[in-house]
Amino acid sequence: MKAKFIKAVENGDLVSVRLFISNELMLDPRGKSFSEMKKFAESKFSNLYDVDDAKSYTSTETEWNEILLFSIKNDLDNNFSKEKLTIYENVAKHVLKDKADQLNKEETSCSQRKYSENVDREQKKNNKKLYMGITVGGAAVAVTGLCLSRVVLASFGFAGVFIGGILLYNDTRK
Repeated sequence: MKAKFIKAVENGDLVSVRLFISNELMLDPRGKSFSEMKKFAESKFSNLYDVDDAKSYTSTETEWNEILLFSIKNDLDNNFSKEKLTIYENVAKHVLKDKADQLNKEETSCSQRKYSENVDREQKKNNKKLYMGITVGGAAVAVTGLCLSRVVLASFGFAGVFIGGILLYNDTRK
């Protein structure tokens, strides 16, 4: 829930709370955030809802469209009843289904991108450990070769240090 909504509830600003709730379905017709906001407001306000003015709307889904949605929204702003809010929610979820699908796709894409970034970060960390191991191992072999006066062993060690250093340098440039 947004901080502005929570503040409006805490301040007892009934008009703003009602507008926040009704606008939420336009912003996110999937309804999860709408349900959370509605439940929170219901727990804080005993007078959240008006008595329904009994205005009727078509119940045939094939006739539901944006014009009807905005008409119900306008009526809801003037008569915030539980019944009207339920109708509004059903019509919004039906009429704005494409928007809800698009939001789901964007959310999935964002999740996949974050997962990919985490995998890349983890792979980079593992590569750094490997390259560091090659460098340190090469240094150990080089020192051992020098201490034992073994030129071939020292040469392999220095080659390991050199290769590990290049790998680390290239990894940090990426």
